[in-house]
Formats: sequence, structure tokens, C-alpha cells
Amino acid sequence: MKESGPGILTFLSGGGEMGKLTREKDWSTTPVGPPSGWPQSLRTILYVILNAKFPMFLWWGEELICFYNDAYRPSLGKHGKHPGILGMPAKKAWTEIWEVIKPLIDVVLEGGSTFSEDQLIPIYRNDQLEDVYWTFSYSPVIGEHTKPEGVLVTCQETTEKVNKLKLLKQTFEELQKKEERLNLVIEASELGIWEWQLDTNKIIYSDRYLEIFGLDPKIPPGPEDMTAMIHPEDKGIRENAMKTALDMGILHCELRIIWKDGSLHWIEAKGNVYLNEENKPYKAIGTMRDITAEKIHRQELMDSEQRFRLLADSMEQQVKERTLQLLTKNIELEKMNAELESFAYVSSHDLQEPLRKIQMFSSIINDQEINLRSEDAHYYFERIRASADRMQALIEDLLTYSRLGSTLPPFTTVNLADIVADTLSELKEDIRQKNAIVEIGPLCSISVIPFQFQQLMVNLVSNALKFSREGIIPSIEISSTIEGYECHIRVSDNGIGFEEQYNEKIFEVFQRLHKKSDYEGTGIGLSIVKKIVENHKGTITASGKKGTGASFDIRIPITQL
Repeated sequence: MKESGPGILTFLSGGGEMGKLTREKDWSTTPVGPPSGWPQSLRTILYVILNAKFPMFLWWGEELICFYNDAYRPSLGKHGKHPGILGMPAKKAWTEIWEVIKPLIDVVLEGGSTFSEDQLIPIYRNDQLEDVYWTFSYSPVIGEHTKPEGVLVTCQETTEKVNKLKLLKQTFEELQKKEERLNLVIEASELGIWEWQLDTNKIIYSDRYLEIFGLDPKIPPGPEDMTAMIHPEDKGIRENAMKTALDMGILHCELRIIWKDGSLHWIEAKGNVYLNEENKPYKAIGTMRDITAEKIHRQELMDSEQRFRLLADSMEQQVKERTLQLLTKNIELEKMNAELESFAYVSSHDLQEPLRKIQMFSSIINDQEINLRSEDAHYYFERIRASADRMQALIEDLLTYSRLGSTLPPFTTVNLADIVADTLSELKEDIRQKNAIVEIGPLCSISVIPFQFQQLMVNLVSNALKFSREGIIPSIEISSTIEGYECHIRVSDNGIGFEEQYNEKIFEVFQRLHKKSDYEGTGIGLSIVKKIVENHKGTITASGKKGTGASFDIRIPITQL
């Protein structure tokens, strides 16, 4: 601001950050004009707002120009409206909530006022539209012509309070549900509940508790009445249990009671003793249940214990054996599922590859009408024969694999150089067509399932060729290093790459990062790679950058148990 002269900026003095920003702003470019022409009512209210410690906001004039203080500033967050809305018309500054606040502003400009508590009014802040709760009041600011010329907003963000109340409400509702479930469990278990106040010797019983003693819940008995019902031979059990509870904090005893009709019943009491602030027992809470039928059953079992012992032992052994069988079958089923996945993939993919080459070379011979005795024909026939051999080998491997049933294919110690060589031979035509460069670094010897691991390498190299960049010669690097007990294998390329957010997603079954029209494939290739790595008790991670290439890091044990 370029205004100067005695008293012109007095009403803008102080005010912290917002006072400074208000003083420095060139107001001549705004509808309110230079501060020298501001009415006294605006100056007065601005002085109050800028020096107030409570969040305040002001809309002034016909276009409702925005002013606010330091106390309001935190509510705008970061990377949002501050400080851009200072001096901005309200409709432009608060576009996202204009339909909410405009009716409130109209009420004030007509001479009224408003108050809202814990009102949800989302605002744009912190680079996003956030749900924010407010308690606020809109009041008119009377101008020089005794009519409202501005709207004063005193407000406080209550988002944290509202969220806490929601959490408390949710917690209370959960407690209510738990209490309801507990009551259902107690009712279903036919437990009697009791609470004993040790200082007053007062005992509170549930209705079920009294029913266990054969008493009418409508006529509550005294503690002495309950004690009198205990079998004379079991009174010592009760006294010892009570003494132990006071010493150890836990009550548990079984004893007999005699109902008023003379019938004998067994009861079991359980409970806990609670201490006060002085670390002294002050109450005990517990349960009571009728175990008469259980006692009778126990006695019957004891009488026939010898007769049933051998049967029980035999049944236990059968259960153990059956459980072991089920566990074994479950493991076998899991292995079979994994094998079926590999089998299905090889059947639908690898078996079709040699067939495709046979069809391709046959088509070349037919379309170009090549002399069947020429060198070209000899070359293509040799490729057809190699593809047929490859298909036969795959079929034989699959038959062998299927005959293994649930047995895990054997691990064999091989040199990765041999597997990589076979892989490059299989993909020779694809590499030639792409003019790709394949650089082979040091490769170690490890224990693997050979045909699965070759399938893994074929998938990774095929992917590198498939997702190469147009106009760039594909470059693929394959290397390995020994790191402790693991072999670290890396396959990297200079292809189209991918964004970091897809590091995990690319391994999911049928997940594609590109349109089918752009790149071939079913989206299962990398999920098969990950499955093979898991079969070898290893891990695989992917990293890449869009437009610069991708790397796959595989770590598997050097030796498989």
C-alpha cells in the first residue's frame, strides 16, 4: 500500500501477519479502493478484527470483499485460500460453499443475524476439499448510512470436537451392543449373577441366582437364609473359599445346597474380588450356576471310567489320525491348486507358442511359394521341426508334471546361464524382430524347478520385448549375485516402464496397465512369475519409471530343503 500521512494507517496497526498483509496490499485495484477513502465503520471493525484473539472474518460492501485475522488464519490450512482471498469478492473466494453461505449473508444484510453450531461446511484447504465443522455467528456491521454494509463472522472450527463426539457415540453404541450380547450370553448360559458389598455385607442377586436356590425372585431372602441352605458338610468349603478369595482375589468353589422341599442340588460359584484406592477388598462380583446334572453325569462317568477309558483313548487316537489326514489332504489340495494354475497357464500359453511358430513358418513357405528343396525351405522346415520338438517336450513335461499328482516337482541344482540360454533360444525370433540387445551378467547356480524357472524367465524377457518403446532399440539386462543364503536375480529393460503406484498391482491376476489394443496379453504373465517365485520360497519386487524402463528383482534361497 502506498498510502501515507498521519493517522491513515492507525486503524491497520498491529494485527500480526494479517495486519501486515492488509497494510501491504494494493487496495486501489479492489472494489473498496484505497484505505484513505474507507469509511470509519470499516476502519473501526477492521481494527477490532485484526487485533482480536478470536477467529473473525468480514465481508464488506456490495461485492462482499474478504478480510480476516490471524486467529482465523489456521482454519484455512495450507496450500488453499490463504492469502489469495484477502480483498477478493466472497462469491469468487468461496465458490464451493456459496450456495450454503449466501442465504445466511442475505439474512444479515437485511438486518438480521444467524447462529449455527457444529455446522458441516466443507472448504478447500491443504490441496483438497475437506469436511469441516463450524460453530459461527453472522452479524451485521452498520455503515455510515445506518444500514448493514458488511457481515461480521465470528467463528470457531469444531471438527475435532464433532469427530470426538462421533467416536464417543460409536463407542457408546458398541458398548450397548456388547452389553446386549453379554446379557444374551448370560441368559443362554443360565448363570446367576451376584454382587457382594464387603463393607456392608450386602449382597445383590439376579433373578436367575435365586431360582438356582429354589427361591421366588419376588420374595428376596436375606444372606442368612442363603447360608442356611448350604449342606452342613459343605459349610467349611464355603468359608475356605471366601478366605482364599479375600487373600488371592479369586473365588471358586463347588458345594451342595438343600432346597426347602428337601431336594439336594450342586452349585458352582465363581467370582473376583476388587480393591479400593487403599488396596483393600471392598466388593466381589461373580456368577452362580446349577451343576447338579453335571455332577450326576460326572459320577456316572466315574463309575464307568474303566469301561470307557479304552474307548476314549481309541477315539482320541482316531481323531488325531483323522485330523492329521485332513491337514495332509488340505496341504495337498493347496499344492494341487497351485499346480493346476501352472498347468492351465502352460496349456493355454506355452503349448500354443510352438504351434504358432509352426503355423507361421508353414504360412511363409506357402505364401512365398518357396522351393521346398531350397536353403530357405530347409531353414523354415528346421524351425518347424524345432517348434514341434518344443511342443513335444512341453507335452511330455506336462504329462510328467500331472503324474506327480500332489507331489511338488523336484528341485534341481542348475546354472542359471543354461536356463537363460534356453530362454533366449526360445525367443530368438522375437528378439531378432525387435533387434533387441540382451546383455548377460554373472549368473549363479541354484536349486530350482527347471521348467517353472524357465517359464519365469520367458515371461520376464517376453514382457521386456512386448513393452519396448517405439523407435528405441530394446535393451535387456539379466544378472545375478549371491547375497548370504539367497540368490538375487535382476531382469531390467529400457522399455515403457510404469508408474511407482503400480509396483504391487502389476502382479495381480488379469491386471493390465494398458489397453488391449495397445499391447497383447491376458494380464496373467507377471502373476504366474510371482507364483513361481513363491513356489521357490522367494520374493519378487518391481520398480520402474514411466518412459525409462522397469526392473524385476527376485530373491530365492540358493538351496531348497
